[in-house]
Amino acid sequence: MAALLAGEAVVVQVNTEQSPALSGRFGVRGIPVLHLLRNGKSLEQLAGAQSAEAVLAWFRRLQARG
Repeated sequence: MAALLAGEAVVVQVNTEQSPALSGRFGVRGIPVLHLLRNGKSLEQLAGAQSAEAVLAWFRRLQARG
C-alpha cells in the first residue's frame, strides 16, 4: 500500500502490543484494521483482512468524498 499510495498518503504499521495507548486511542478491537487519519483524527476504518484492490478502492472512495 505504501508504494501504491506514494505521494498521496503516508502508510504506517503499528504493533498494537508495543503501542497499547495508541491502540486504545483509536479503539482498536481486533486486527488487522486500517484507519484513515486526517490531522490525527480517524475519519473511517476498515477491519479484517482485505485484498490490495479492496483497500485501494476504499481509499479512492474516501478520497473522492474529500
